[in-house]
Amino acid sequence: MAKNRKKKQTSKIPHSNPKAGLSKSQFDYGCTVAQKTMSLLKIDPAFFSMFSKKQKHAMLNFETHPPVFRAMEGNRVPRKYISKIRETIMEYMRTGYIDEEIQLTYMDFVTYGISFICSFQLEYKRGIFTAEQKEAFAGEMMDAVTKFNTLNEQLFENLYSNIWFELGFYSQMNFRTYGFEFHADVFKSKEVAGLNTVRYVVELTSYENDSIYFTHNDVSRKAYRVIASGIRSTYPPAVIIRHCELYSGSESRKEYSIYIQSHVIHRFKERIDNVDPLLRNYAINLSMAATREIVKGPKGHTFMACSMGDFLIGYFPYTVYGDKVFLLSFLPLVSQLVPEGEKLYNILNLGKDELVYLGMDKLSFFATVDFDEIPILKNALIESGIWAIKMEMDETPVYEKAKIDTVKTQFVKNFFEKTEMRRIQSLSEDEWYNNTGDEINVAENEMPETGILNSSE
Repeated sequence: MAKNRKKKQTSKIPHSNPKAGLSKSQFDYGCTVAQKTMSLLKIDPAFFSMFSKKQKHAMLNFETHPPVFRAMEGNRVPRKYISKIRETIMEYMRTGYIDEEIQLTYMDFVTYGISFICSFQLEYKRGIFTAEQKEAFAGEMMDAVTKFNTLNEQLFENLYSNIWFELGFYSQMNFRTYGFEFHADVFKSKEVAGLNTVRYVVELTSYENDSIYFTHNDVSRKAYRVIASGIRSTYPPAVIIRHCELYSGSESRKEYSIYIQSHVIHRFKERIDNVDPLLRNYAINLSMAATREIVKGPKGHTFMACSMGDFLIGYFPYTVYGDKVFLLSFLPLVSQLVPEGEKLYNILNLGKDELVYLGMDKLSFFATVDFDEIPILKNALIESGIWAIKMEMDETPVYEKAKIDTVKTQFVKNFFEKTEMRRIQSLSEDEWYNNTGDEINVAENEMPETGILNSSE
């Protein structure tokens, strides 16, 4: 089901305005964040108490700038997407820590923290600190501030991951892929003379997926080049697979581009049917971003595994033409063509028509059926390895707990009870014929001795 993305109630950050002066709440909040920022710079926050109140007011009387979200010039990103992404990422920044040990959130850092760093630099150059303060800590802190990278990759790693995660919801492989650039704009403060201040900017980029035509089974088909979504780049890279990944035993590093048909995405949507459309976009984007595993089917076909992280949800059959790999369809785990589906068939002897009739080719089947009522099916799913889907869905928070459909459960239960009865009846008939055949053979052997056979002739 759809991901629960309700707003969390968070306390508002008091934003300061130098013209209006510092309120007590702004001053207290600024002092707290300033000490955490000193910890981030590896400066003992206890030294903050050595600043006089006048010095603290001078360093904290700055304007704060929340991050800006916008489309990069020349890129096509719907305003609705920008608004949704901004809302989600801003919420994360209010609660996510740039450094969990010191409890400094991203939002505190990109507003008060970075402004405190800029203001400290200005006041140091103005010479408001005493020689004693400089010797004790201010000189060391100035060195740390000067060396500080406002776009430190390690500090912003989790933020980048969350932006990537969010862009995966909106990128569509057969239409447009979204990425982003993250940078810090440095500009002169309009309120404080001589102060260079910083505003962080998230610029969203877009890339129209290239398309080509290829011929398969004498039919001309259109396919789209798979592009990596959510990458911090103006021109996101194409997804590739290497020769050594495609062919077992190969050591070649030759690269192949991956192309996908709209038909594949349609089949994916049909079978991954119990999740929000945005989450389906994310799932298929994630499967392309992950390490691609090539699996050989029971009938000699090869497939590209489709996984959400470690969660296997199906397979892509594919074909290779030149230096391009074309995905042809999406198969669920219950398909007889894939390893898990063949095991299930050998246990239950169910063909494609029966699986579709029951709805087992759809992910929603595993969320709405009470398998404890149908032990024969549950055991078969466990033995075939397909039960992992059910376990993962129960443990993964992106799926809302679906209600058990009692009507559906009874329908499936009746089917398997009737199937089992027919199997037992079939076995009984075979045994009857076998037993009858044995009796006839015995009688025939005995007939010449009794003379019954001669008399009948």
